Amino acid sequence: MINVLMIEDDPEFAQILSEYLDSFNIKVTNFEDPYLGLSAGIKNYDLLILDLTLPGIDGLEVCKEIRQKYDIPIIISSARSDISDKVVGLQLGADDYLPKP
Repeated sequence: MINVLMIEDDPEFAQILSEYLDSFNIKVTNFEDPYLGLSAGIKNYDLLILDLTLPGIDGLEVCKEIRQKYDIPIIISSARSDISDKVVGLQLGADDYLPKP
């Protein structure tokens, strides 16, 4: 089974994505609080799905902190449409950037 860590403060979006991935036997653990997500034992996960607009800390900073310590694949999923957020996210170590609908 694939284990995914998601840091997403929108519970409705997190639930929809979790249920969808569950249909492929992918287990998702979501944290709405990015600080709890950062302390979640990241090395125990196969993938990180990261929102950018988070309470208390910007998702780009979370991406930077995680990339400095871990080699986990990171997918940014965000409603931000500014191209600079996409570029900076990829420069900080995200592996992909998927816009939210």
